[in-house]
Amino acid sequence: MLDFDEDTLIARTQHGDTEAFTPLVTTYHSRLYTHIFGRIKDAETAKDLTQETWIKAFRAIHTYRGESAFSTWLYRIAENVCIDFFRKQKAILKIDPLHTVKERHIIDTHPDPCDTLQTQELRKMLRVAIAHLPPIRKRVFLLHYIHEMPVKTIAKQMGRSEGTIKTHLRNARLQLRELLTPYLKNQHIPWLA
Repeated sequence: MLDFDEDTLIARTQHGDTEAFTPLVTTYHSRLYTHIFGRIKDAETAKDLTQETWIKAFRAIHTYRGESAFSTWLYRIAENVCIDFFRKQKAILKIDPLHTVKERHIIDTHPDPCDTLQTQELRKMLRVAIAHLPPIRKRVFLLHYIHEMPVKTIAKQMGRSEGTIKTHLRNARLQLRELLTPYLKNQHIPWLA
């Protein structure tokens, strides 16, 4: 059985021995997943974020100086991954009522340049996703969320029942959430291909 010397494995990884990283993953993977799951409360998302943490840790291993325990350094990366995830979730939750599409709803008193870029990118993705909605869903969605028309007015204008309009709105939101989920999870976006 391989002798586990954490410091040696880290040093070897830092010097280009990618195989030396595997025992570190084996040792900490379960604890790391449990830590992330405790924050996220969703098994599949926690798996994705654990994977993302390992990738970031591997890419940043040269920055580890041993000033804190490797596990502490690793959890700090995991925490940043979780924070990024929550920021993106917060952005999509703001989109649920979808007033964030309008400039006046996005103004922040102290905008962070990274947040501003993320917001711009998210708005762009949202516009593209809206374009993928079926025509009737798209129309109802834009009238309600962009032109701020009440459901009753839309129903009257389109000659449909309020229940039908509400169904179109709900289905549009669900479809947009489905379309945007890969983007929010930093995964391949098939509908952009």
